[in-house]
Amino acid sequence: MLSLRNLLPALLLTVLTCQLSAVSITTRGIKNPAIYGIEFPGDTRAYYGKEDHIQSISSQEYITANFRVTELNIVTQGTALVRIYHSRPLRIGELQQAMSNAVDAASTPGGSSIIQRPLPAQIQAMADRAAGITDAVTGTEVMKEYPIATHAHTIEYRIGSRKELLELHEQVKKHWLKEPAYYEGGQIVDESEAVETKMKPRHLGGTLFKVEQ
Repeated sequence: MLSLRNLLPALLLTVLTCQLSAVSITTRGIKNPAIYGIEFPGDTRAYYGKEDHIQSISSQEYITANFRVTELNIVTQGTALVRIYHSRPLRIGELQQAMSNAVDAASTPGGSSIIQRPLPAQIQAMADRAAGITDAVTGTEVMKEYPIATHAHTIEYRIGSRKELLELHEQVKKHWLKEPAYYEGGQIVDESEAVETKMKPRHLGGTLFKVEQ
């Protein structure tokens, strides 16, 4: 049996783990069952949309000349695109490795011949510049590069945690696909905490997602 001295740290760790949960989900967090919402830290960062207007939900990861970007895209009816992303500076050697992989692909049958050896001077300069950037926390301000990309009709949010972004994508996808889950008091719970033994489908409409970072 655990002594009180040994039990207290375990309880504190449990509480801390709950508080640090990346994405909180509130079923029926929005009174209108046709609307879902995603809220971010800050007074001016929130998105609300109609569930039946979603056409696709996707995630991808790529690199630019200076950053590695992981993003969640929600395409809706009309021209709107919701883009939620996390970015960090490239680590030393990442851009060079990606370019090397592209060159190797170009040398295989059927591969692209766009990138050739040696690397063009401008590309090599970008690689050298990226190699000098440290891996630092980049905050949550949205970065837009004009006129390279106009970002027209794009609603963008930048978050500080890649883990939260991936979890948000997973949870939004599960709700949109109506994957079943256990409920207690109208909220989704783990199987070990479930009072109801029958699983019910998730619903994106009426659900509020909150990102912590």
